[in-house]
Amino acid sequence: MIDLLCANAGRVTNLQRVTYLVLDEADRMFDMGFEPQVMKIVNNVRPDRQTVLFSATFPRAMESLARKILKRPLEITVGGKSVVATDVTQVVEVIKDANKFLRLLEVLGKWFAEAAETDIAEPRVLIFVDRQEAADQLMNTLLKRGYVCNALHGGKDQADRDSTIADFKAGVFPILIATSVAARGLDVKGLNLVINFDCPNHKEDYVHRVGRTGRAGNKGTAVTFITPEQERYAGDLVYALTASNGTVPPELQAMADGFKEKVKAGQAQRASSGFGGKGLEKLDKERDLIKQAQKASHGIVDEDGGASDNDEEKDEKVAGLLEKIALPPTIKKNAPVSAGAGSATATATSTEAKPAGVARALDVLNQLNQQLRSAAPSAPAAASTPAAPSTETRAGRGVVNFTCEFEINDFPQRARWKVTNKDQINQISDLSEAAITTRGEFFPEGKQPKGAERKLYLFIEGETELAVDRAKNEIRRILLEAVVATAEIDAKSSGTTGRYSVV
Repeated sequence: MIDLLCANAGRVTNLQRVTYLVLDEADRMFDMGFEPQVMKIVNNVRPDRQTVLFSATFPRAMESLARKILKRPLEITVGGKSVVATDVTQVVEVIKDANKFLRLLEVLGKWFAEAAETDIAEPRVLIFVDRQEAADQLMNTLLKRGYVCNALHGGKDQADRDSTIADFKAGVFPILIATSVAARGLDVKGLNLVINFDCPNHKEDYVHRVGRTGRAGNKGTAVTFITPEQERYAGDLVYALTASNGTVPPELQAMADGFKEKVKAGQAQRASSGFGGKGLEKLDKERDLIKQAQKASHGIVDEDGGASDNDEEKDEKVAGLLEKIALPPTIKKNAPVSAGAGSATATATSTEAKPAGVARALDVLNQLNQQLRSAAPSAPAAASTPAAPSTETRAGRGVVNFTCEFEINDFPQRARWKVTNKDQINQISDLSEAAITTRGEFFPEGKQPKGAERKLYLFIEGETELAVDRAKNEIRRILLEAVVATAEIDAKSSGTTGRYSVV
């Protein structure tokens, strides 16, 4: 029996048996790039599970998304949210871009000299840059200066990244140059210096980068370089230093104040949080569309009584599709359909048209006629002229007592194909014990039938009302799935606008 299973790359067993769900780095798990896959897994886990989320940072935009999978959550904060640990000494230097590399060499030289004096066996240094090309370029430059190092970024294969991290932990090389791909989940014993060669572009990224050192009660140092051109990031650094009781350099405070004045004057714009975006908004709209279709199909009405103004167009589209899936009425027949009946509506006397006694007499008379036909020997006329197929032979389910016409002409093409497929009709007939035939012709939007023409519909015949109702409900279910699938495809195709276009 497996009590705890750690899976990756989609290797997950039966999710219905999962009772304890843990998401590490939960804020990124609900951000664009991870959120669709994570939600697909979460939606397949049993609803009575216990869900636990871990992260050093949790922006409000991501927290609202995470709460969708939680029920009555309890929040436990250790230290502080989006706050650097007090065991990390933070140093922020305002420096020109041309002088950053020389300052980096100075910091490394001093650090390794102090490590040799204090008998630190295997010092580790992690240097963060903002681009993959910058990581490779800085690695080559440091190698020429005699520093043994390696680069880690998303441009490398997973096997190469795993090998690089393993070598760094084993002490094969003391310096690792990485992008923010190493800002989370990397725990290296003896890593006591982190250098932000390129300033992080939002507060959460800074907290996670600096959090690679000073772990498990150990001391660490974080050095961050920021150029005068990066003044839009100065406010996040000031906030991080203030929240962790760090020392804010005067020049950094001056940069943050100056940029704040530019924002107030409309001359600059604040940096983004690095989370959320239009991609997540589009996903939420698509999911709301599907949920609304499913709620309407089950007759569930939202408590707010209506949708917002932004969703008005979407609501009208869904409502128009779902109104067509209303179940048509079932017509009860008093007598079996005549042998030659082949039209959509058989001519029979209804119980509403005649008194109950007359209707009962007609039923008895028809039953006697059927018994006489089955017991009588074959007549010469019958031998010469083949009898028309009876209702039992045509329907294959016995005497037709109930019928129904289910119009499908105005549904999307995908839905019509789905429900008129021969194999699908045979499956519905086997399930419901009712006979189903496709009748009428397809009329496109704007064109109306003339005379005796009929729009495309399904004619359902059954011996009992239950059989006809089963067939109707199954057809309705299939149409609903097809309509929702069509809405999903339309939503995806309408929103996929890229940077390039093919001409």
